[in-house]
Amino acid sequence: MTLQLVTPPAVEPVALAEAKAFLRVASDHEDDLIVQLIAAARQRVEAEAGRALIMRTYREAIDCWEVPGRTTGNGKQFRLPMPPLISVASVTTFDTDDSASAWPAEDYFVDTASDPGRIAVRSGAFPIPGRATAGIEIVFDAGYGAAAEAVPSALREAVMRLTADAYHNREGGAERPLPLAVQGLLAPYKRVRL
Repeated sequence: MTLQLVTPPAVEPVALAEAKAFLRVASDHEDDLIVQLIAAARQRVEAEAGRALIMRTYREAIDCWEVPGRTTGNGKQFRLPMPPLISVASVTTFDTDDSASAWPAEDYFVDTASDPGRIAVRSGAFPIPGRATAGIEIVFDAGYGAAAEAVPSALREAVMRLTADAYHNREGGAERPLPLAVQGLLAPYKRVRL
């Protein structure tokens, strides 16, 4: 099972001007550093919460549909990683000779309202790949939206606070535990693993 980022987010959930105002930085001398800290903070928030903040495209390659914890509904539903799910662009299976076959979109339902989002079989069953390794490829978009304003304010604040923490504690920031305020902001968004 491999999850690959195809198209990264076009923007960050916190703009440079917002971060500078929060940090009370007036000069432009450290703009590059602050931009880098915002991106690192976003990545950490995404990793901690197990979700995508800004829309991006992923390609996931799996061997089969029976992935523990992801196949549900008597084998008729398959959960996708990195919620929230926006859309599924394609589901492709590969034969033993590596030829690709697209699963027709009318044969499955994309449930974007669930968290995590999922693909559900409309009738019949999931298409069976002929190739034993990476026989299924799913391309999908995930995130709250394309604009920073689409991200819930608590998650944006978590990015802002982590940016500030890294800015003020430049020595060994990556090894530091999450500040308690950030943990509190992330708690409602963390995915529970059963």
